Amino acid sequence: MKKLIILAAAAIAAVACSRTFDTAPAKEQAIGFGTWADQLTKARAAGASTFGAGDSFNVEGFKTLSGSPVTVFNDVTVSTTNGSTWTYENTRFWDKNATGYTFFAVSSPNTTLTFEANGTIAATAVTFSGENNDILLADQVDVAPANFTNTPVNLNFKHIGSLVDLKVKKSAELNTANATVAITGITLEGISDEATVAVTGYTTKVPTVAWDNLDNADNSTYGITSGYVDCTLPTNVGTAGDNLINTLVVIPQELTDTKILKISYKITDAAGNVNTYSNVEVKLNKFDGDDDTENGPSDFITSWEAGKHYIYTLTIDANTINFSGSITDWDVVNGYHYLLN
Repeated sequence: MKKLIILAAAAIAAVACSRTFDTAPAKEQAIGFGTWADQLTKARAAGASTFGAGDSFNVEGFKTLSGSPVTVFNDVTVSTTNGSTWTYENTRFWDKNATGYTFFAVSSPNTTLTFEANGTIAATAVTFSGENNDILLADQVDVAPANFTNTPVNLNFKHIGSLVDLKVKKSAELNTANATVAITGITLEGISDEATVAVTGYTTKVPTVAWDNLDNADNSTYGITSGYVDCTLPTNVGTAGDNLINTLVVIPQELTDTKILKISYKITDAAGNVNTYSNVEVKLNKFDGDDDTENGPSDFITSWEAGKHYIYTLTIDANTINFSGSITDWDVVNGYHYLLN
């Protein structure tokens, strides 16, 4: 009986050992990243709202252990070569002892913006050339332990600059008169293209962005000659609105009277007569929200705000110079007399 009991106990121990060592340890889950537009096939153009092959963003992130933050990502670059899979060097794995993770991200291919540990960014000088200066900032992302899985950390980015398009059209009256309108040149003057940008904190996980120290460069010029603007000069302007400036990324700013569009054009009438107009000034703060014959003032667009796309339409009209004539009649003066005997 004693031998039987010992053998039974040994059998139970063997079963227990077998169960212990046959159970594989839980596989560590790598921390991966995705974006709000993750299925893409081409590189992101300036001002575009989709990522693509060759794009990247930088991540700052920490985990919370025993109530204290521990840095896990310190301005780590995350990039994609195919537009759909995001990778970074030295893969990190979720720490199951952590009570949570917090992530911040920025995409600024032409400007180095460096995170502090808490996701803020100190004021950094930037210069906008008008092309490829689109800065994106992601909302803060908090990840709970239940989500320490292979599911990517989804980052929702927002534009922090402003986007400007300018269209031009000819009036219905010019169209009826069979007049041709050709644009011969444009410039934007007084647009601030230098400033500092900072992230001062997060409110309900949305970054607070501060644009300061704008140069207010009244004499600076954006124009086709400087190569700043993706611009076309239509030679036969229609009535629907032809593209003049396309996807100009600018610093958010107030539009004062010194921020102007200068446009040169010519109008050719049905008989072939040409009227030329050079450097006609249009104040950018005099555009309003209605396509009519009046301008403002109640709905003037007086500033460019972050994350907003402004589409301007300039209508070219002309009134024919006509003549009529009249002759003022003689003034009749009576009362003079002379007597000749």
